[in-house]
Amino acid sequence: MRGAARALGLAQPVMTRSLRELEQDLGTRLLERHARGVELTAAGRLFLVRAHAAMEEVRRGREELRQTGGAMEGAVTAGLSGMAMLALAPAAYEQFRRACPLVRLRLIEGPFPPLAPRLHDGSMDFYLGPRPERIDRKQFRVETWFANLRRVVVRRGHRLAGATRLDELLGADWLLTGLRERAEAELEELFEAHGLPVPPLRTRIDSISGVLSLLANTDAVALLPRQCVEAPMFRAVVQAVTLRETLGAPDIVLIHRAALPLTPAAEALASCLRRAGGQSALTPERQDPAER
Repeated sequence: MRGAARALGLAQPVMTRSLRELEQDLGTRLLERHARGVELTAAGRLFLVRAHAAMEEVRRGREELRQTGGAMEGAVTAGLSGMAMLALAPAAYEQFRRACPLVRLRLIEGPFPPLAPRLHDGSMDFYLGPRPERIDRKQFRVETWFANLRRVVVRRGHRLAGATRLDELLGADWLLTGLRERAEAELEELFEAHGLPVPPLRTRIDSISGVLSLLANTDAVALLPRQCVEAPMFRAVVQAVTLRETLGAPDIVLIHRAALPLTPAAEALASCLRRAGGQSALTPERQDPAER
């Protein structure tokens, strides 16, 4: 309590009285006081999430007004899939910095499910990556940017680099990349769709840099969005296997909260990412059919 009071520049009695008044107003206890200190009750933990989201919206509202008035300052936080971070972020970053040199930028890499709570509580402006298997459309708006394809990727000089059919890769050491909630599902569906047995799937890597490291230094094989192969960091050490089969991939989508628009700064970053992705789009940009 003393530390919290110092952080807010208040006297501790004022802090204590304010908390007591808040509990009385809400009609429930938010804090449990012990000899060792204070901890949140179950109700307190629930209310903290709402309070944090409310404060984030107040902050974002102030920044939005200043940005609309021409002062492009404040902060933007975006979640990016590994593909988006690797293939789209470098070009988008340079454009964004030229357009918004004073805006504080935070980029968080990861799949959508673990980052969804950040969108929900307002600590993240938007997410860009493959369409998730499940999403709450009451909370989030989904904008489809472009369709995508995948490639089988191996290190340069790999013995399987010259393969032309998927069945030639049955004996390979496959890496699971964690794109799906159940990582094995992606490769299982791929092989079953072509009438092939599913190879043993024993290794999962949730980091794009970890995938690159193993691909570059071992005989492992991975199924990745084609933008990864085209990225300079990957292109120097790995190559795509040219197969006769077409390997589809989830659409690349932008996800943000349904109830609120992006701030001008967040919209500027999204526009930079959109332009960076335009080079690799397979189909014209379109709105998600469910949003029409």
